[in-house]
Amino acid sequence: MRVLLVLIAFVMIAVPALLMLAREELPRGRRIGRALVVFLAPAIALGFIHGVPELDGRALNNPYVWTMLRLVLTALALILPWSLYVWFTARR
Repeated sequence: MRVLLVLIAFVMIAVPALLMLAREELPRGRRIGRALVVFLAPAIALGFIHGVPELDGRALNNPYVWTMLRLVLTALALILPWSLYVWFTARR
């Protein structure tokens, strides 16, 4: 079950990055840069979660609040690539 959840999370992150990479109207360098931003943004957000002791599950005070915040930030990290994709593809 854990493997399936990791696979779903990877697809949710990889698909918008690949869509950004496949765009034809931008130069190659900008496409690669934007695809890397879309792909690495959740890793930075999840790294933040694991870097803060309270968010990593080692909280001594109010463990339920920290657990809820960790769950919300994890969900936002999975939505972040799609949000960045829409933001980068919006017409100016």
